[in-house]
Amino acid sequence: MLASSRLPEHWPLLCGLALTRIIGWGSTYYAPSVLVAYLDRDLGMSGEIVFGGITILLVTGAVVAPMVGRHLDRRGTRRAMCVGAIICALGLALLAAAQGPISYLATWFVIGIGHSLTLANVGNVTVAQLMGERTRRVIGVMMLVTGLASSVFWPLSAALCAAYGWRVALLIFAAIQIVIVLPIHLAIPVTTPHEPAAGPTAAAPPADEGRVPAQERRPIFWLLAFAFSASGLVSWGLPLHLIGLLENSGLTSATAVTIASLGGLATLVARLVDVLAGERFAVERVALVGLVLGPLSCLYMALASGAALSAIVFVAAFNAAMGVIAVARATLPLSLFGRRGFATMLGRLTVPQNLTFAAAPLLFAVMIERFGSSATLMISAVIQTGALVAMLILVRRVSSP
Repeated sequence: MLASSRLPEHWPLLCGLALTRIIGWGSTYYAPSVLVAYLDRDLGMSGEIVFGGITILLVTGAVVAPMVGRHLDRRGTRRAMCVGAIICALGLALLAAAQGPISYLATWFVIGIGHSLTLANVGNVTVAQLMGERTRRVIGVMMLVTGLASSVFWPLSAALCAAYGWRVALLIFAAIQIVIVLPIHLAIPVTTPHEPAAGPTAAAPPADEGRVPAQERRPIFWLLAFAFSASGLVSWGLPLHLIGLLENSGLTSATAVTIASLGGLATLVARLVDVLAGERFAVERVALVGLVLGPLSCLYMALASGAALSAIVFVAAFNAAMGVIAVARATLPLSLFGRRGFATMLGRLTVPQNLTFAAAPLLFAVMIERFGSSATLMISAVIQTGALVAMLILVRRVSSP
């Protein structure tokens, strides 16, 4: 009885939602990494076109996020997530029928709408509406589990494509959305237990209103948007070229791949530490740790020799920083602005962030080609330093009476 009392309320649903996040991210965002070879062979599509689908997904999410956020605050997340699972299934089925670049890219608009209704920030809104004061820790655990999406779906996608072909693999992913994801979303309560109290004299709990007074909300919002967009520009752009950067530093291809693979472990460890100890500190101060470590790691790699040990230190430090910032990106808006209007706030924040994330892979490819690896790492450090300055200003304004 004591052990069960330590489990959070709604824990079976939270476990199910963690599973849907692994399925959702694995079958959409991570799938092109495996599909690219098959699409090149069967449809003659280059890697730029294949990964262009991810860009369309992110841009579509940015366009619809404000509208989705307002809907979630008014109606809750159950209906949106159920519809999103159906749209994701439809999009994956259409992707399986793609005959060329036009039909392939067009399908990603459909997947992008489903993604914005089921993943992105919607899962965090669901947790906030269900868990109240325990939201930060639960979101941290959910993100810790979500980090396994690539580890699960890369080998699963490769096995299915090798055994049945890429079209059948996508149809299987579409069926999973209907058979597994949709029933879990149907289990989300229609009315959440943390709705604002009714009545003209009812006082909202502090967690509903947040820590930022009304007159400070606009500047704090833009500081937050800049800090997370700038840091996200690096965290979504640099890792895609990490193996090439390590090879350019003088490492062999096999060594570069081995060292780069340590990044996932570093991210998971950083998120685990935040889950276990993060509640002892304000979220914005935890974010500062990541925003300091990020530029320092890039600067270190730009100036260090091409030794394997230097590369290991860089990969571990950089990915640990990104892991901490990713959790802060999900939880800091809730801490600052409160549960009331949380989905609307996340929807507004999604616009600059998703547009930045969408541009990141191409931007870093151009920088590496034109300026080289060391200069790109220097530029990355400068960009992250800008994010750090914005967060320092934010912390000072939030801490001021």
